[in-house]
Amino acid sequence: MAAGCWTCKDRKVRCDLRQPSCANCARSKRKCAGYGMRLSWPRPNDRRRSMVHEPGQRLGANPESEKALHFINMYTWHVAMYGPSSDGSYSKLVARPPGPLVYSLSLINRDESMLLDYYMQTDTQIPGADPPRPLMQMILQMALADSTPSSKAVLQGVLALSSLRLSGNSAAFAHKTKAISALARSLSLDKTRELTSKTVVASMLLYLYETTHPSLTGPSWAIYLCGVKKIAKSSGTEKTTSRCMEYGPFFNWLHYHEIMGHFSLVWWAPPDPPPICFVDAATLLGLPRIEETSTLRQPDAASDTTLLPQNDEGPVCSLEILDIISLLFHSISPDMDPAIACKKRQRLLEAENTLRKYLSEYSSTKSTKSATEYRPRLNTSTLLHTVAALIFLNRAALDYSGEEAAHEVLVKRGLDILKTIDVSYTPWPVFIMACEAQRDSARLLILDVMARIEEHTGSRRLTLLRHLIEAAWNYQDLNQGRGSDYRAMLHAIIVQWKRHQQLKRHGIPQ
Repeated sequence: MAAGCWTCKDRKVRCDLRQPSCANCARSKRKCAGYGMRLSWPRPNDRRRSMVHEPGQRLGANPESEKALHFINMYTWHVAMYGPSSDGSYSKLVARPPGPLVYSLSLINRDESMLLDYYMQTDTQIPGADPPRPLMQMILQMALADSTPSSKAVLQGVLALSSLRLSGNSAAFAHKTKAISALARSLSLDKTRELTSKTVVASMLLYLYETTHPSLTGPSWAIYLCGVKKIAKSSGTEKTTSRCMEYGPFFNWLHYHEIMGHFSLVWWAPPDPPPICFVDAATLLGLPRIEETSTLRQPDAASDTTLLPQNDEGPVCSLEILDIISLLFHSISPDMDPAIACKKRQRLLEAENTLRKYLSEYSSTKSTKSATEYRPRLNTSTLLHTVAALIFLNRAALDYSGEEAAHEVLVKRGLDILKTIDVSYTPWPVFIMACEAQRDSARLLILDVMARIEEHTGSRRLTLLRHLIEAAWNYQDLNQGRGSDYRAMLHAIIVQWKRHQQLKRHGIPQ
């Protein structure tokens, strides 16, 4: 029987299909069930449709059936509430995620919401510069937690950075000013664990702003990076250690920036930098510095556990290689004595041996592992930092002229790494490699790499790096065939470019 009301279908009689109710139901004084859709359940002993669960059967009797259970509108706290009064079988079926992020979206308007969305996009990030993905989520939670000055400083720092990268300095300056003002107010308040975390993060965001849009009056980024260290020092003294400082990704991120910041301060040589700028966070937190240890940690090319995490796309550099780079930056400076002390030279030779050993082990590991076991993205960035560190050490401290066969092989290997699409490009290794690009083919490769980075992250992000690379090439072309001191070249490139920008700012012709 294809048509009819549900009452007639159940009685198995012909229905006259009258609306709104059939005459059969009216004559028999039955309620007409109508003609709409109705859920139909199988009857006991129904041979056409079987029952999947008997009413008297215990729900958890069959362990295999529990795998198919679905929870609708059920949260982990519901399971936790029910757990003590049950046999615990449901608790095993629901994974307990981390605590939810508490966002106060009423604190932002539509334009600010768009800037926050841009901030969270992975494809706008520079590896090594921007916070790693888990840390970005923590920063966003801090920014939207409440309306306290420390939260406002974090929020305005995020908005300033995003606005700068999207629209330029004029649009971002207002957010930067608000971030500085809120940060100043938060520093005057009582230092609690939560406030310390937020002020540290706000200072780091302002530091990133200055590295993206460098000031022409001086290295303003150093003020904020040193500010982070001052906060770390005070938090250590007052036993109010920042929650961020205890968070691995944050410390690794800060560690990378302070090492690269040390390189910039030494070779830029600004007048009267604060002494704390040359003290690393490890010292402030009571951890041993690599310069104070008797032996270098040996990196393992086959291990992935020591890599410095950056974002979802891959790591930046292993901590062991980063320690060696830190040692080089603390040992080599523009005004160092050409006659290196015996103990210091032995230390640098030990560093060279460790770096070359890593390169050798990396090659053998790559050749012995199968395609499924070997994941090049986990190691190529560390490899690029290793090659750059070796080049810097050879040229700045071990008296390499750059024409040695072994050195040329090393440079070629670095250029080959730059051709790899999945390498995480960070400014310092690219700059060191660019300073060794003597031939047009090598320089074209560097320009191609720069174009790739700018396409990936935005053209405003690498203006300073591009200018420094062009200055290095101009210096080499003018000095061709004369020979020069590598340290003098680096110092001249960085300092003279800065002076040129200051004169340009005041309208003085060059």
